[in-house]
Amino acid sequence: MKNRILLASFLTVAALFATAPRATAQDSVTLHSVTVHVDNTATVVYSKNFATCAHMRFSNATCTQLGALTHVANWFCTLGNNVSLNLPLSAFVAGFGPNVPVLMVHGNNSGVASPCVDVVCDGVYGTGCAGTHGVPVLATPNACPPAGSNLDLAASNGPHGSLAVFGFGFGQASVPLFGCNLLVASLQSTLFVLLDGAGATSLTMPLPPGVTGVMFHAQLFAIDAGGPQGFSATNGVEVHVH
Repeated sequence: MKNRILLASFLTVAALFATAPRATAQDSVTLHSVTVHVDNTATVVYSKNFATCAHMRFSNATCTQLGALTHVANWFCTLGNNVSLNLPLSAFVAGFGPNVPVLMVHGNNSGVASPCVDVVCDGVYGTGCAGTHGVPVLATPNACPPAGSNLDLAASNGPHGSLAVFGFGFGQASVPLFGCNLLVASLQSTLFVLLDGAGATSLTMPLPPGVTGVMFHAQLFAIDAGGPQGFSATNGVEVHVH
């Protein structure tokens, strides 16, 4: 009798759990980054946990405005984490571009929205020249900085503790030099630097307020015993000042 009572109690509790409403995950969306490339494409990285398409919209500098759609079709429908989608710039409407704040919202509920991010640029072009530690890399977090701000350049993976030189010019090129390729046309200026013990260096360039619309290019060469003629070189970076 005791066992029957215990079994009946267990079945009653189990039935209650079976019929109780279950909590569902709250819809959420995150816009991680929006990057424009020199080949006139843009990469959008986002996460969302719902099947409905998400929409990317314009906003204002304080991310308090829900503006118009940035795109001409429903591109952001894939469910998942860190979904990366590369699109031609023709997939976006007029006004989309560098330094514009955008956010992503649920397609059926604009109250489910991500924080804003600013559209940035990846200005990398060309191929570097390998040295002792492989191919050095030149990068910037934003290759389309606003006039009056700073341009940050960072070189890495170069020869440790070596002397190197930044070259700046106007235009892309591919001219053989020291067994590598000079990727900067119309070279205008150079700046010598010393790479640190990890083969890296960084450079911050203040941009005057009146240089909106200027485009220039940069590359770094380093003295490198492992290079084809005693030098290694980075890729190029194309900078558009907005």
